[in-house]
Amino acid sequence: MMSVSDFFSRYSQLYQKETIREIVPEGVFVRQLADLRTQGLDVGIFFKQKGIREPRQIYYTEPMPTAVAKKEGLLETTDRTYLSHTIIKKFKKLDYLRVVIAAPTRLDSRDERVAFLKNCQRIIDILLRKAKNVIHFGDFTPFLFAQRIRTLDWFLAKDLKLDEISAEAAAIPFNVAEPEYILLTGQNIIVVKDEPHVPSGIFYLVGGIGYSFDSSIGAVNEERMFRMTADLSPMGIDEAYIESNISQVTEDFQTNVHSLIFSDIWKKSPAKPVGVNIGNDILIKPTSDSEIWLGVFEVYLKKPIT
Repeated sequence: MMSVSDFFSRYSQLYQKETIREIVPEGVFVRQLADLRTQGLDVGIFFKQKGIREPRQIYYTEPMPTAVAKKEGLLETTDRTYLSHTIIKKFKKLDYLRVVIAAPTRLDSRDERVAFLKNCQRIIDILLRKAKNVIHFGDFTPFLFAQRIRTLDWFLAKDLKLDEISAEAAAIPFNVAEPEYILLTGQNIIVVKDEPHVPSGIFYLVGGIGYSFDSSIGAVNEERMFRMTADLSPMGIDEAYIESNISQVTEDFQTNVHSLIFSDIWKKSPAKPVGVNIGNDILIKPTSDSEIWLGVFEVYLKKPIT
């Protein structure tokens, strides 16, 4: 049996040889959105599938209000100006695919609104072109992103069929850790918050965290960060950025990561966790040979917003 030190040493050598590796959400259309230029605006893309009451959202920077996505045109609140525009309407099983774009503030002057609409049109043109590409492929399923996103409450009550008391108990570690979402096998996503929306982005591998499990105190972060030798500075990912993000994970490793991946609820589910998104910018994935007693979690980061 491989010793703990040998296990960690093997990963240290693997990551030294690793070239740049990136992860984006699965699905042809969602993957095509990875290079969407948002012009510094907040963008939400809403998937409303027939038979699903509320639309699901992939967002850039900040989520858009669902109430705005149910309307069309130039809209205003007390503090922001929005443009809501339908890309696809009533196509096969899709009620609509709609984009909502938000200005940083409420735009009161004509010139501000014109400049905003011009930037919105550039984003809309790109989305229209990408949507046409997916239709050209002849595979409609990439648009049915809505069926892949479930809230934690829905997952526990409907998918696992837990009663109210069991569901509340099962939700405790997730509510304590407050991850953005859990990636599951089958390309499904569990959102811990009430709103079914998921932040989008490209994540780059920066290394791995080694851990072992002690039955008396739980998971012990071995304070090992297996570093990548690939240069990620062109993405804005430097040592300071890596350290500041890793500290969010290692401050309470048992609560933030380990207890979620190895929660007892997965024994009742055919789908298994393959990753945890923390604070939007961090994606943690267990390696294939990791288990509750010993392993390595790979750490992926988004490039910082500039």
